[in-house]
Amino acid sequence: MASLRKTVDRRSFLKLGAVASGVVVGGCGAPEGSATAPSNFELGYRPLGGTGLEVSEVAFGAHGLDREDLMRAALDAGINTFCVSGDYLDGMEEKALGEAMSALGSHREKVVIVTGTTFHHGTSSTQRVLDEIDASLRRLRTDHIDVFLNGEVRSPSDLRVDALYEAFELARKAGKVGHLGLSSHAGGMQACLNAAIDNPQIEVFFIKYDFVSYPDQEAILRRAAERGIGTMVFKTNAGGRQREIKDLEAGGLSFPQATVKWALTNPDVSSVAVSMTNFDTIRQFTSEVNTGVSAAEVAMMRRYADEMYDKYCRFCGECEASCPHGVAVADINRHAMYFSYYGREKEAMQRYRSLSGRCSAEACDGCNGPCDAACPFDRSVRTELMEAHRRLSFQEA
Repeated sequence: MASLRKTVDRRSFLKLGAVASGVVVGGCGAPEGSATAPSNFELGYRPLGGTGLEVSEVAFGAHGLDREDLMRAALDAGINTFCVSGDYLDGMEEKALGEAMSALGSHREKVVIVTGTTFHHGTSSTQRVLDEIDASLRRLRTDHIDVFLNGEVRSPSDLRVDALYEAFELARKAGKVGHLGLSSHAGGMQACLNAAIDNPQIEVFFIKYDFVSYPDQEAILRRAAERGIGTMVFKTNAGGRQREIKDLEAGGLSFPQATVKWALTNPDVSSVAVSMTNFDTIRQFTSEVNTGVSAAEVAMMRRYADEMYDKYCRFCGECEASCPHGVAVADINRHAMYFSYYGREKEAMQRYRSLSGRCSAEACDGCNGPCDAACPFDRSVRTELMEAHRRLSFQEA
């Protein structure tokens, strides 16, 4: 436990320190101490590993969003990479993107579509995978998918889905799919990535990446890049709780923009998927992120890391082994984050209800909370789980 805490702390310190010293990749670098970025920069593009695809440094993250008008605006603004899923909103994300491309008459070869669904060993057949690919193609109004993902990869065993590889090769030969990837943001993500690097069929990572989690992530992404794997990332804002810190964004700073700029300082990151819920977000992230990270922005991220140290759940899963009730701590905290900070209350409650009774936080009432002592970051785990249960099950205090 102490080892994980030390390595995460050291990684955060070194990474933010390197950026503060001027190690900026893919941007021009804002003046020292500058709080606002110039507005005359264009959105950049990077190769996605060895796939041959060129992706916009900022991708449209459509998680839980089916706004065709926003997708059209993003295409107009130069975003060429769209991350959707057949799992969310019953495929409506994919349908909205298909409508946006059709309405604009966009040249399909200029758009990179990243989509997929979740497949597990023993529960997924070759035919089911083929059916999911065909369903996505119909909703997207296209004849091929550039990157097809296996979602919610939690452990290396989730990579051992023979039906997925068999179906993907059939679909690739038919011209329906281009490259296979994985998506992960679980506590066991680092083990998954290490295993995937040795899997020649995996070509793309779509993963969580922030400045306070996953101690070995930079080294893993370097190894992946050397193998030709392209990496796209999301959730760079470490929980998005900036409103809880007074004056954190004073002087015109933007915490979400700063975290995206930070992620793009890593040359092994090709693109950052951002949830674009309004037109102003599209404008900001297409005109102001390709500028490097200023000293003021680094200071803001340092302060956030300090003040959220014992509040932000990193989904590491270290505390779960101590729970006598089998509570799904990381999943529940992620659902609570969606509820409280992402504006996705209905989805969060639905996901919480989908947990089996044994895994819910209802069991925390009356427990002595061994999870508190097991957390490497001194979080009040039991108290926060009980609050999450109250919100996600809509109970009155």
